[in-house]
Amino acid sequence: MAVRRSALSSLSAAVLASALLLVPALPAAAAAPTSCRGSSCTGKNPQSEGCGSGARVIDRVQPAGGGPEVELRNSSRCSAAWARIQKANSNWRFKIEIRRGNSYTANASPSYAAYTQMVGSSNAYRACVEIYDGQGGSWSCTGWH
Repeated sequence: MAVRRSALSSLSAAVLASALLLVPALPAAAAAPTSCRGSSCTGKNPQSEGCGSGARVIDRVQPAGGGPEVELRNSSRCSAAWARIQKANSNWRFKIEIRRGNSYTANASPSYAAYTQMVGSSNAYRACVEIYDGQGGSWSCTGWH
């Protein structure tokens, strides 16, 4: 009887292991739910809402005269967009603008990539970076998307 149970246990373990090898692993991004979609994402954080995973860069801009590049990012999963800047001196400001709407401005960080709040992508939007010349108010922007 002990031999029979041992053989059944070994067979069960082999079948289970084979089944696990045949099941494709789901990427983590596919399993992560998003908390918002479209205009309900406006003003929210792209990372905490689950929109950063799988987002793509649709445009880029650098300030006239040089400086850090700002990316205009879009998430098709969330139907939302935002601007992101890589590590840079915190004097650099960047924003995402909605045509005939609010702008969300953020400052760069020397320690990590920074990003603005999101806007629903059904609006026309663009990313901008302030030209850091001590005068303020002058911006370089992507085209409208």
